[in-house]
Amino acid sequence: MNTGALAPQELVRKAVIEVAQLPEKELLIVIEMVDALKKQRARPNRELAAEILARAKARAAEMSHLSHEEVVQRFIDATERIRADAIEKGTAIEGEWEQD
Repeated sequence: MNTGALAPQELVRKAVIEVAQLPEKELLIVIEMVDALKKQRARPNRELAAEILARAKARAAEMSHLSHEEVVQRFIDATERIRADAIEKGTAIEGEWEQD
């Protein structure tokens, strides 16, 4: 079935027609699948968030021996590298930072 060429309204219409023709047992399966999709959509980034948090905690542990001043300086250095890269790529404008 090639549904890529159908407009969103046509997709909904086709889905409703197809689902309406299913036997009752299969309707229950469809309802369970839709419920699972809704739950998945409600928390789409939960795994990514957990991964980011784990990396942040690991990075914090790696830097725990540094003084506050050293951590701040590393942060400043990192932001300057990111900014220089953005300027080089044309996604930032030189001097824009100071105007904020």
